[in-house]
Amino acid sequence: MSSGWQEMTSTVYMMTLLLKFYLHYSHFSLALECKIGYNMGNLRQRGTGVEDKFTRLDFERLIHVEKIITIFYMEFSKSFCYEGERHDFWEMVYIDKGEMICTADRNRFVLKSGEMTFHKPNEFHNLSGNDRDAPNASILTFQCRSRAMRFFEGKIFRLDPSERALLSEVFAEGLSCYRLEDEQNPLLQNLQKRPDAPVGSSQLTKNLLEVFLIRLYRHTEEVLTKKARRSYVVDGVDVPYDVKELLELLQNNVYGKLTVPDIARRLGKSEGAVKQLFARYKPGGIMRYYNALKIKEAKRLLREGSGNIARIADQLHYTDPQYFAKCFKAHTNMTPSEYKRSIVK
Repeated sequence: MSSGWQEMTSTVYMMTLLLKFYLHYSHFSLALECKIGYNMGNLRQRGTGVEDKFTRLDFERLIHVEKIITIFYMEFSKSFCYEGERHDFWEMVYIDKGEMICTADRNRFVLKSGEMTFHKPNEFHNLSGNDRDAPNASILTFQCRSRAMRFFEGKIFRLDPSERALLSEVFAEGLSCYRLEDEQNPLLQNLQKRPDAPVGSSQLTKNLLEVFLIRLYRHTEEVLTKKARRSYVVDGVDVPYDVKELLELLQNNVYGKLTVPDIARRLGKSEGAVKQLFARYKPGGIMRYYNALKIKEAKRLLREGSGNIARIADQLHYTDPQYFAKCFKAHTNMTPSEYKRSIVK
């Protein structure tokens, strides 16, 4: 065999060996890479447990305030009167000092110091002074479409100390962030953000307001309805609910016998507080008014012929007919007998 042929054979043999080595090495490297990758994946899953052991929960949103419309603190005159309005967002009213007469659709009621009420969207409402006290009020209007806001409809809340403190934070933060175009006419003006507002004050106002609303949502004590607190006109005088309660107690006990201590005990007030309360309705004293109610009823009984004078005196809890006749004349300028004869039959 020629030397040329031998050299070619050796070359082919060497190339074959190199090819086999390359193929074997490539297969081994690929397998090793796959195995390492697989093992590393298992190691990441088993070692850290990020995907297997931890869950990520969304925050539940009971109340979500979307926008703020107005926020202000106002010192009103005692004769303040506002014609009223309605709008498509919520209004929150808190009386810081004194009291105000508030209208919400058909309900007209007194809102006292330390109390808060809400006007739902499109509810007609207004505020006015009581002509006795110069009140201070905090008012905030906002847009919120959360279903939980229905809880606040038609209610009056008496805030506890922690709720009042939280409300102060809401207004302190809000007033540091926003101001009205015209501070003298807050009920009609637009809100603007202050150029020097502290960083994050807008978000903090929103968050504090939502926290406050949720706290009130949990509130179970000292809650009244606007209907129960409705203000009434008695003898042409606009009276708050507690005066109405006093007058009703007297009216419902015309056939009974009440003293000022009795009245105070039934209303849960001191005698001085009861007298002061009645003085807001009319002068003259509680017992004089109580006797006037009794004499008015006596006149009705005499007109209807419902018994003689002695019997009527006894029914109305007078000590004797003579004292009854004396009281009757003091109120009508005639005795019971004279009144009875004056009745046109």
